[in-house]
Amino acid sequence: MIIGVDCDGVLTDMSAYIYEYGEKWFKRKPVNLDGCNTSEIFACTEKEEFRFGLRYFFTYCKKWPPREGASEIISNLHNDGHILYEITARKFVTMHNPLGWYSRYLYEHWLQKHDFRFDDIFYCSENKACKDKLTGCRKFSVDIMIDDRSDVALYLADNGIRVLLFDTRYNQRTSHENIIRVYSWNDVYKKISEM
Repeated sequence: MIIGVDCDGVLTDMSAYIYEYGEKWFKRKPVNLDGCNTSEIFACTEKEEFRFGLRYFFTYCKKWPPREGASEIISNLHNDGHILYEITARKFVTMHNPLGWYSRYLYEHWLQKHDFRFDDIFYCSENKACKDKLTGCRKFSVDIMIDDRSDVALYLADNGIRVLLFDTRYNQRTSHENIIRVYSWNDVYKKISEM
């Protein structure tokens, strides 16, 4: 099979990062543990979220660990003959300037550091994540996409892409006939092996 894989929230637990570093930055506990992004989790303005991102985003890019088993399962899927593409909407990566270059460099360095091997990478704009991820899935003829965001999963599912939805607090109400919920990277491997 041809498999698309998101990064933030799938290869990593981005919510845990926002909780930990958000408490340091905002000097308070999260307000909404079911939120998907910093502004929802800490009930802050977009400007405050932007300042938080300026302070901690590159720390996340360099130091935040992958989810347990992610690298091993990606390797096992490759060894089983599957083709894997990274299709990610990450801050700055679609910019055509030094910040965009640096963000892509950090991301690719992080993948290498944690022994992730993908056949190619498709970078998506955060503002157009749904459409860009569909474009990436179609470009690579993806059979199944692994993602965590409800809006992306539903958009892809509505457009005929099967989605393995990584279970999170913020996507509990998401369901569709083309969406299968997964609870860990071992569960990802089990579900793909059964297909």
